[in-house]
Parts: sequence; C-alpha cells; structure tokens
Amino acid sequence: MADFFYELPIWLSTILVLGSALALGLASSTGIRALFRVRTTREETDIAINLMQVVAAYIGILLAFAAVEVWQDFADAQTAVHQEAATGSELYRDLATYGADAQAARGELRAYVASVVRDEWPLLREGHGSKSTDTALARLFQEFGKIRPHDDRDSAIYAEAFSKLNDLVVLRRNRLIDSQAGIPAVLWLVGFAGSILMISFTSAFAAGRYNLLMISGISLTLGLVFLFILTVDKPFKGQVSIDSSEMFQLPALFDQLDQIDTTGQAP
Repeated sequence: MADFFYELPIWLSTILVLGSALALGLASSTGIRALFRVRTTREETDIAINLMQVVAAYIGILLAFAAVEVWQDFADAQTAVHQEAATGSELYRDLATYGADAQAARGELRAYVASVVRDEWPLLREGHGSKSTDTALARLFQEFGKIRPHDDRDSAIYAEAFSKLNDLVVLRRNRLIDSQAGIPAVLWLVGFAGSILMISFTSAFAAGRYNLLMISGISLTLGLVFLFILTVDKPFKGQVSIDSSEMFQLPALFDQLDQIDTTGQAP
C-alpha cells in the first residue's frame, strides 16, 4: 500500500487521502448514529463535547509531534545530501591542487560519485545502500593511501584531503540512515484510531447540515495533516523527495576543475 501511494502523482495522492478522510469521518459519525439509533439528551451532548475536546487535545499533540518529526527527518536528509555534495567537491579541489600524484585518486572519486547516482540512489527508496558504491569507496581509499607527500605543503594538503574523505564516509552513512527514517507503525495506529474516535463523538450532536459541515471540516483537516506526514515520511520516496541533482552535477564541476588545472584558466 505504501509503495502504491508513493508512486501516485501528488494531486492524485491528495485526492485519495482527503477523500478517504472525508468518507471515514462521515461514516464514523453518521454511521454510528444510524446503527445505534443515537438519540442524546442535552446533558449527554455536553459530555460528548467535553470528551471530544480531551481526545482532540491528545491526538492534536500526537499528530503535531509526528509532523515535526517527519519534517525534521526530511530536512536532515536534505542537509546530508547538500553536505555530501559539497564535501565531494572540496575533496576533488584538494586533490587537484595536490598535483599529478593524485590523478588516480581523482578518478576513483569520480567513479564513487557516479556509483552513488547510478547504483545507490534508486536503492534509497527502500532504505538500502549499494554494494557497488561500497566497492567504489574502498577503491577510493586504496588510491588515496598510495599518495606520498613530498614536502610540508603536500603533507598539509594530504591531511586536509584525508579529513574530507573521512567526512564523506560519515555523510554517506548519515544519508543511508536518513533513508530509513519513518513513523513507527504504532504511532500510525494510535493516530488513526484516535482520529476516528474523536470524530465518532460528533454522533451525539443533532443531525443537520451544520453538523455535516462540521464533520467534513474536521475530517478534511485531519486528512491534510495525514497527507503531509505521509508525503514527507520517506525522504527519498515519492514525488516530494530529495533528488540526486547535486550529486549528478559534480562530474561537470570536476571537468571544470580539470580544465583549470590543465590550462591555468577558468573555462
């Protein structure tokens, strides 16, 4: 069901979620009234209102927490990708400054970036990394380890570049962890069941057009919150997801740096 939802265009997923919320809201209220033939007194209606307010407060806090949590996870994943692309660019600049001895390491860095985009990015949808990218990263470390500084200048550049290489490993790990982010199933269950329970209390209200309008408004409001949570719950899944454009643009930047290194002038 989750995979089906994330494959839908955003307009269709919006209609699906809001339509389902409206249908469930109306069914939970009018259905209970019709099934149990509810006829409440004024006192019972007041009690239902008070109980509805209590449930709404708890469910509101829960859904607000869930919304903040998924947005934070999404923002963290986006930041990790930004930092990973920036670190890759900085590392290549350091290696380009180092000289011809780093040519092989620069080639392996290119291969690593290409593997991230080609092999690993599609797997992030399911929260997995790529074995091919693991291999490319290992080869990058091997070539990097073969570099031998010749003087203090080379040693300073090498130390800085090696620090960025380790940062690249950390940022990749963060990206993989962020790809596994998601709301726990129990929170979905509690939020959904609590929302239905809250709307069910409206069955104690007098039937009429205003009551129907109120139920519809509450249902659509809850549906909008669930739509937001569902949409950003998986940072690398669906139309509203983090793309690989920044990583994809790195080879072009590497080409520019190589041209500067060859000609001594910007292209």
